[in-house]
Amino acid sequence: MITPKSVPDLLRVPVPVAPDQQPVRILLCGVLPGVNHIVHQLHVRRFAEAGEWSPPLPSPVDGEVIRILVRYWRSGDGVFR
Repeated sequence: MITPKSVPDLLRVPVPVAPDQQPVRILLCGVLPGVNHIVHQLHVRRFAEAGEWSPPLPSPVDGEVIRILVRYWRSGDGVFR
């Protein structure tokens, strides 16, 4: 079961990285149908697979959720992975 956490707590969760990569977290916050719609629209636009996003997490705002996508920035070549 997912327990409610604050946004700062969610962002403190360690993300495994390679030495030359830095995590970049992309957050979607809002009502569940709207957040899921955007996740699917980003999938259609080939930004990210829908399954790469976290499941809906409780938001500190009543009635809203947060979904998180982690991409990795490789500073040496300026490419996201």
